Amino acid sequence: MSLTSGGWTHTPGCTPEQLAALPSHYGASQAQLGCHTVLMSVRVSVCHSGIRPLCLPGAGDESLRLQLSMDPGKSGEFRLSLHDGGGTGRSVNIAEFDLRTVNYEVKSPKCHELSLVAPPHDRISFNFRCEQEAQEWATVVMSSLSEAHRGDFLSWQLPLQTLTDSRQETCIELTRAIEAGDMQSASVFAATLARQHAALKIQPSVKDYEDTEINLTVVVEDFSTSCCVTVKVFPHMTTASLKEQMFLEYGFHPRVQRWVIGQCLCTDQRSLASYGVRQDGDTAFLYLLSARHARLTRQALQHDEERALLLSPPALPSPNPSVSVPSLNGPASQDQRPYTTLPSRLHTSSNSVASGGPERQNAFEIRDLINLEMPQLSEALSAKPGWPCPSCTFINKPTRPGCEICSTNRPDSYVIPGGYRPDALELRRIQQEKEAMRQYQQVRENERRENFARLVMMDGQDLVPNPEPVDCRICYVDLQPGEGVLLRECLHCFCKECLRSVIMLSEEPEVSCPYRDDTYSCARSLQEREIRALVPAEEYERWLQRGLSVAESRCEGSYHCATPDCLGWCVYEDTVNVFHCPVCRKHNCLICKSIHEGMNCKQYQDDLAARAINDSAARRTTHLLKTLVQSGEAMHCPQCGIIVQKRDGCDWLRCTVCHTEICWVTRGPRWGPGGPGDTSGGCRCNVNKQKCHPKCQNCH
Repeated sequence: MSLTSGGWTHTPGCTPEQLAALPSHYGASQAQLGCHTVLMSVRVSVCHSGIRPLCLPGAGDESLRLQLSMDPGKSGEFRLSLHDGGGTGRSVNIAEFDLRTVNYEVKSPKCHELSLVAPPHDRISFNFRCEQEAQEWATVVMSSLSEAHRGDFLSWQLPLQTLTDSRQETCIELTRAIEAGDMQSASVFAATLARQHAALKIQPSVKDYEDTEINLTVVVEDFSTSCCVTVKVFPHMTTASLKEQMFLEYGFHPRVQRWVIGQCLCTDQRSLASYGVRQDGDTAFLYLLSARHARLTRQALQHDEERALLLSPPALPSPNPSVSVPSLNGPASQDQRPYTTLPSRLHTSSNSVASGGPERQNAFEIRDLINLEMPQLSEALSAKPGWPCPSCTFINKPTRPGCEICSTNRPDSYVIPGGYRPDALELRRIQQEKEAMRQYQQVRENERRENFARLVMMDGQDLVPNPEPVDCRICYVDLQPGEGVLLRECLHCFCKECLRSVIMLSEEPEVSCPYRDDTYSCARSLQEREIRALVPAEEYERWLQRGLSVAESRCEGSYHCATPDCLGWCVYEDTVNVFHCPVCRKHNCLICKSIHEGMNCKQYQDDLAARAINDSAARRTTHLLKTLVQSGEAMHCPQCGIIVQKRDGCDWLRCTVCHTEICWVTRGPRWGPGGPGDTSGGCRCNVNKQKCHPKCQNCH
């Protein structure tokens, strides 16, 4: 049984002798089935889906053969048949198809699908044994499909040849009259064509332009990115040809391309020269639509890519005629090409001396032609190495780190093939990238050295001047570069007079940065060398002495020299009982905490007790202080033990000796052991919005 566009028909099977003559692999067979020449035969397994019955062996049976043949006497007459040669010794023709009535699609490297163009659109899937055999079969079938459709167009055009020839002659005469400037003759020929309702396409001849290739600068843009590329074109090319060229070179489908040249939206029929493209450096703008907006599906894109790979670029128009006559129903077919993938017609010769007749010779000629085209088609069908851009789908070379079109980064999951060898352009680009990286590293190293030298120079200065104009945040004076001081710790800038006043008025040994605003208070401090450079020598000495005094008062084991107005002090040690003051050169007894040179400790304490009994002033002073403490008008410092008294104001006060912050209402330290801000101890006023005492009058 045979499957045609109209239904299933009976086809006689092959004899065992004819089956034995079939080749087992690629090549044209010398056996003749009726009047057809076998081009290729392969083993397949079949899966059928349709409404009409098709008697097939099991899915895994390899007795089925898929066979492609042609009629040498008819142009474009190709037949695709399915044979079963298992068990009976006879080759049974299961199905037969005319290539002009089917669609053939490559689903995977080892699976192809055939479907009928006409209803009910039955589908048959062919599974091949190996990928190489499937690829060779696809190459021959795709080439034969193109030739079949071309032959169909030529055979349909033959009945119109007479009318077309007369119109062609009229068009040629019209062309000559226009070129000669004969308006009268041109009007006569134009009227003749108008009476015939001839469909014409008029465009300037190639010879009107310079037949030289130029470099066209193309600015490619989509909704988010843009880039610039250079394309080699001819001025006489049409916009449609330019779209096909961009599709072949960059993978942009013609349906997503919108060209703008010279502030005009280009149409497919007009030439580039008509938009002003005539010399190197002319600019064109290519705007890319989204696939959804262009209604482009993946299947359509894949089909058009395969068609573009099988078809060579369109031939340049002839320089002589400027008027072409398409078919009666519309424009000329795009499939008319100046080459053929298979011979259109094989003429027999009575003088053939080869055994087997002219058909055998024609079969060998077909095989040679297919063998010549096989490498080019196989290379076109094979996948090119590279990674597709996730943004613009452009296929980039494996070694390129970013997309050549839109600069999108290469996917992290992509791995460069192990055996891949870059071409000359890639090697040059890689070398340029390495050189650019080397220059970048060198410039970066030079900048680091310059910055280090600048930092060393600035570190040798006590004060860092401000490099830019700035306002002093204390006196709001405009400071020009070099007039202010840039603090090293926090990079805040002030004038010298304001910083000098802050240092002189500070009661703490650490002078904090005076920067304050509504949301931020700087906690950094001025460095010692900055203070030394800002204030006079006497004030600097007082600042140092203030720091020593605070350190002495905050040290638990400190002892001050008993000599009046002496600045010397020390820290207790368990094994040392005498402090030799380096300032006044006196010997202080650390047990008695006094100077009693010439007396031992026993003698000094007895003398002190005797003098206290007879000294009424000392007794009155001691009694007054005890009374103030007992009445609550004074208290002992929780750190050093001296008596302190609050005269008025809030409940916060500071010890004049050890500078400890005290909460008057709780009679204890304001902060914890960590100092100001430590709420782990002290009175914990305002922690969780709670006062430290019901009678608290703002001790914070």
